[in-house]
Amino acid sequence: MTGTQKQSVFYLILLLITVIPLFSFGLANHGLWTADEPRVGEIGREMALSGNWAVPTLNREPFLEQPPLYYASLAAVFRAFGGASDAIARIPSAVFAFAGAIALFFLGNLLFGPRTGFISALIMATCGEYFRVAHWVIVDGALTCFVILSLVFFTIAYLSDKPAKRFISYGLCYISCTLAFYTKGFIGVVMPGLAILVFLIFDRNLREILKMHLWLGVLVFLAMTLPWFLSLWHQGGGEYLRVFLIHNHLERFAGGSTGHHQPFYYYLVQFPTAFLPWSILIVPALFRSFRKKDGEEDRARKGTLLMLCWFIAGFIFLSAASTKRALYLMPLFAPISLLTAAYIDAAITGPVFRKWEKAFIYAFSLLPLIAGIAAIPALVIASRKYGFGLPAKEFVLTILFSVVAVALSVAALWRRRENMLKFWAFSSASILSLLFLGLFAAMPILDQFKSFVPFCEAIETSVPSSATLYAWQPDETLRGAVPFYTGWFLKELDSTSQLDEALQKEKAVFVVVRDKRKQTEGKLLSTGKLYVLFRQSMDTDRSLVILKNVSPDRGSPVGNAVGERNRPL
Repeated sequence: MTGTQKQSVFYLILLLITVIPLFSFGLANHGLWTADEPRVGEIGREMALSGNWAVPTLNREPFLEQPPLYYASLAAVFRAFGGASDAIARIPSAVFAFAGAIALFFLGNLLFGPRTGFISALIMATCGEYFRVAHWVIVDGALTCFVILSLVFFTIAYLSDKPAKRFISYGLCYISCTLAFYTKGFIGVVMPGLAILVFLIFDRNLREILKMHLWLGVLVFLAMTLPWFLSLWHQGGGEYLRVFLIHNHLERFAGGSTGHHQPFYYYLVQFPTAFLPWSILIVPALFRSFRKKDGEEDRARKGTLLMLCWFIAGFIFLSAASTKRALYLMPLFAPISLLTAAYIDAAITGPVFRKWEKAFIYAFSLLPLIAGIAAIPALVIASRKYGFGLPAKEFVLTILFSVVAVALSVAALWRRRENMLKFWAFSSASILSLLFLGLFAAMPILDQFKSFVPFCEAIETSVPSSATLYAWQPDETLRGAVPFYTGWFLKELDSTSQLDEALQKEKAVFVVVRDKRKQTEGKLLSTGKLYVLFRQSMDTDRSLVILKNVSPDRGSPVGNAVGERNRPL
């Protein structure tokens, strides 16, 4: 084994020691949270129940925003464990996040060396949004994983001069792109395809397109996706295809459908926030990437160019789309993580800092220090403002991790001038300490006013099993949370006429509502036909309510028959 191979193994083991605990803890110590987790978790549960692996459903209605791969992984986990629960629902996200970090390590190792590969994977794993998604029931971690894999295999093929290796690597690239499509649609093909095309243009090697065996890509894509499209056609005809292809792709991109519409500059604000704390280093990292470096190896030069094309082209493409969320930036964390890692690695090996760069380094070192100092008072202030309790165990853990984070930050500042390797090591360890604070302390505390479990337990204890459970104009969150936790599918009410029909038809009518500032609750109570059976305050302005019809012989009761659950004090 060569020296470089030994270094690769060492840094890979170090990465495993770091990211396995980071992505394993905090998966099962809180319930499904809004806005995405209840919906996605329930889709996976219904797929496990029905065995219909082609058409995702929510509250037994087709849900065709994304293809079924992530939901199928959820369903497989639920079946493997013998049932659905929030304790196991985050396993696929953790696995995909872990795989994405490992894939980025191999890409960085291939282009820049093992230490840069390790640093890049660590940066991506510990940036705010990637870390959150790794502990979130959502499809974007899987998309990011497959996009990174597609660029890994493209890079292997592009740098190789062996025909067989190139053919196999391009084939694996196309398989990865298709799996990315199966996760979130055509964006899974567009993101890596755009990065590769722009890279070939700037590398002045468009002839490579003729050597990429594009016919193989078309064949792989059709062979893997045609069965699913045919299944969509068989189960829902042209309507299913229209909803998936037109409504959830073209209209969302162009702004013709309802969604998360934001202005073009939205990501200029969102990306630095989502990539914290490492976003502080983006400016010097990009500055170094654009500089011509004497004696740089051709492989590293091409790697820097590929990362720049991947990041900038992807950023512009996402900004051009009408619908925007910070989640959608996930596939861009990989290239900017590698560019930032290359900058840090250069700082470790030699003095590369200018005076203005030192300001960014100093700001970066102060951020975890400030966060560690502010963690305890921020938690106390939030608990008083929003009315949730501070359990002794979690409060002690908050103090412990905060103290460790502050101590490590001080150590980093102490070593900043004399030993950059120790500076980055202490800074990274401080960031990890703060993330573990979030996993072990903050999440269980926040769960007190974000969990659907008390509400769903009230449904199970107050609504007879023979009754129909109605929902007043439910959003995707309510349609997901109630069936997931109770197994009770909702009958949706969209108008007062439908409510009147239900009241005339059934003796006991139970209606669940996810309300904002009690607006819907007030509207329904004003009819004089319903009263509050149970209410749970949630988040800062939401409430979950069970309403029951007023029986003729009991008049109009006031208050709650079962009780009201507010945030614990």
